[in-house]
Amino acid sequence: MKFAMIMGSPKKRGSMSAHLIKEMTKAIGKTGEVLVFNAAKPERFDEVLSCESVVFVFPLYFDSLPSHVVSYLEQLDEFIKEHPPDKKPSVYAVCNLGFYEGYQTKWALGRIQCWAEAVNFPWKAGIGIGAGPMITHMPPEALKRTNNGKKQFLELLLSDATGDNIYTEPDIPKEMFMKIGNDSWIPQLEANGLTVDDVMHPKLRP
Repeated sequence: MKFAMIMGSPKKRGSMSAHLIKEMTKAIGKTGEVLVFNAAKPERFDEVLSCESVVFVFPLYFDSLPSHVVSYLEQLDEFIKEHPPDKKPSVYAVCNLGFYEGYQTKWALGRIQCWAEAVNFPWKAGIGIGAGPMITHMPPEALKRTNNGKKQFLELLLSDATGDNIYTEPDIPKEMFMKIGNDSWIPQLEANGLTVDDVMHPKLRP
């Protein structure tokens, strides 16, 4: 079975989306072939459509998709109209976000589902991973729900099955999650000569 992973993060290094693709590629192992494509470089559509499954992996931007992912979907749509594939690949989506609740990806996953239905490809399932970038720094005991969700999603992907969207969040209180976040971004803000008030109450330029 051949899987097309569409990398939707604009980051060149250190993105959570790239990390998740590596995890899935490792888990798929020798049971399938994984081809990785970059949504910022909309090309090789024929190779994408030669796969049995297409997995969009992207960060949540303002409760939606990064703009270059939208552009990628539009261009792939046009290619499909001109070159309809003999076999329609299954569509999956993986969305991570910096907020605690994975459920906040509901609308972004829904947009990928709408695209799949518009091009008449079978929509299978999505997963929204809360606290995305932070989970690489958390101990295993704080990631039971996250890892269970990723395992369920992988089982759907490997069996080409349809399921409900999965939403995960870490096994720590939200208050603790916010404190860890504040302890990280506030020093970064101050190192760049700004204060919390500058961000929370920005002054209008004259």
